[in-house]
Amino acid sequence: MARYPWPSATAAAPYPDLGEDVPWDFGAAEQQPDWADPVRAAAVRAELARLPALVTWDEVRQLRSLLAEAAAGDYLVVQAGDCAEDPAECTPSTVLRKAGLLDALAGVMAAATGKPVLRIGRIAGQFAKPRSASTEIVDGVELPVYRGHLVNGPEPTAAARRATPERMLDCYHAAFSAVTDLRRRISAWTPASGAPVWTSHEALVFDYELPLLRRTPSGTILASTHLPWIGERTRRPDGPHAMMLARTANPVACKVGPTTRPEDLLTLCARLDPGREPGRLTLIARMGAGAAAAALPPLVSAVRRAGHPVVWLCDPMHGNTEKTPSGVKVRSVRTVVAEVRAFQAAVTTAGGTAAGLHLETTPFDVAECVWEDPAGVEPGAVTATYCDPRLNTAQAVEVVRAWATPSVPNQREEVLS
Repeated sequence: MARYPWPSATAAAPYPDLGEDVPWDFGAAEQQPDWADPVRAAAVRAELARLPALVTWDEVRQLRSLLAEAAAGDYLVVQAGDCAEDPAECTPSTVLRKAGLLDALAGVMAAATGKPVLRIGRIAGQFAKPRSASTEIVDGVELPVYRGHLVNGPEPTAAARRATPERMLDCYHAAFSAVTDLRRRISAWTPASGAPVWTSHEALVFDYELPLLRRTPSGTILASTHLPWIGERTRRPDGPHAMMLARTANPVACKVGPTTRPEDLLTLCARLDPGREPGRLTLIARMGAGAAAAALPPLVSAVRRAGHPVVWLCDPMHGNTEKTPSGVKVRSVRTVVAEVRAFQAAVTTAGGTAAGLHLETTPFDVAECVWEDPAGVEPGAVTATYCDPRLNTAQAVEVVRAWATPSVPNQREEVLS
């Protein structure tokens, strides 16, 4: 864990947009980079603080209002995109393809349910990843683990795995380009169109996120994204990541895993949604197909009884990662679909609103996930990934169809036709 050498709230704030009331003493923070050049990292932080905000208060307010509709059951949500976003793909053509996949998934869901569907991309900022270990062994050599392009490179060399602060600037400019392309859709939004693609990412690396806090007349926003979330490894209610999101006016989200206790989740909800405001808090359940039926209902019931009008989304990806016989990470569409259906039943039975899906996807024709049992996969049939496996378009459509028609048997053949 890293401890930040920034001044406390009693000292002058280093970023003039924020004033002096920001708690710069965030204490020990999990999952932070060990920069090769801390002096340069400080200079990059200062430069990020001078750069334009990536999102605006008006956009944040619009999304929060729409998520309030989702909390009430009037809208559905598809949140999807890369596991670890590559800034080199933040080009107009690739951003358009990723937005097109979101449109396709939202269209399937809307056609089957008759409800409007919000499109939220894991895009324009999903550049950093939490990891379970700080190093890995590659061909007998111990290397720092890949932590996303914001921090280091995926190539298995010492030079690529060096934590380089300048990457934060590269990623900011890539995100700026992607947001500029997506903003054209947001600015043309009308209630009847439902067409904007909103941005989201895990707000993980403080050296990137904190400089992009911005004060507005209506409150402080995290201007790196419309919808920031915190993950299973960083969601301590008294932790620095929760503290950061608690001070923003954005809609915020949190991943919730199978070991979460109701009392801890209620403490987190009180931290992030003290006013019990619709549209403020989204909870993303990542239970695993075998755990959702038992683990979810007590959590949903506790949150409902406490009066938090949350949006419940299903992440059927992260609890269902397996390995092929040759050791390659893989996910099975069959298992992903099983968790989707278990989530819907569990949330509905407990009196919550099952509002949609959180998926790792790509519009490109990849073979990172399989349809059935990974145990039968031949060597070379599945592509190894830099981080976690993504659904391709046909697989993602199948998962959305399973959501939209939970009682209908597997329609894989129709998807592939």
